[in-house]
Amino acid sequence: MRQLEVCVCVVASLMLVAGCVSVQQTNKVSAGVALQGTSGTPAEHAYVSNFGYYLFNCIPIFCGNTADDRRGNTIWFSDEVTLAKTQGIMVDHVRNRNCQMAELQPQVKSTCFFSSIPYVGTTFGILWYKEVQMSAVLVRPNASGATRGGAR
Repeated sequence: MRQLEVCVCVVASLMLVAGCVSVQQTNKVSAGVALQGTSGTPAEHAYVSNFGYYLFNCIPIFCGNTADDRRGNTIWFSDEVTLAKTQGIMVDHVRNRNCQMAELQPQVKSTCFFSSIPYVGTTFGILWYKEVQMSAVLVRPNASGATRGGAR
C-alpha cells in the first residue's frame, strides 16, 4: 500500500511540473515543394501544442497557460485548451518570424482515461485529456511583398 501511495505522489508531481504548451519549429522545409496560395519561399515548419486535464470533459483541472508572459507554465482551473487560443499562439509565432502562414493544419482531440475499458470508458468518464495541435508552413514573402493568400 505504501508503494502505491509513493507512486501516485510521484506521478502527480511530474504532472504538475510539466509545461503543457509548446512551440517547435524546424528550419528544414522540403526544397522544391510548391505551396498552393502562396508566392514566397518556405522558411520553416512550425508546430504548436496545448493540452490539459478535465473532469467530465468540461471542468478544467489544469492545462498550459497561453498568456504571452506565462506561456509554457501550468494554469489551474482555466480552459486554455481551445482552437482559438492555440491559433493565437501560432499567429504570434508567425508574426515574430516576419513570415506568412500556409498549409495550416489543426487537430483537436479529447480522450477519456478509461476509454479502453468496455462499458465503463466514456460512460463513467471522470478524468479526460484534451489536446489541440496545430502545424503550419511559414513562408517568407517575395521581395515585392505581393502575396496570393496566407496570413500576414
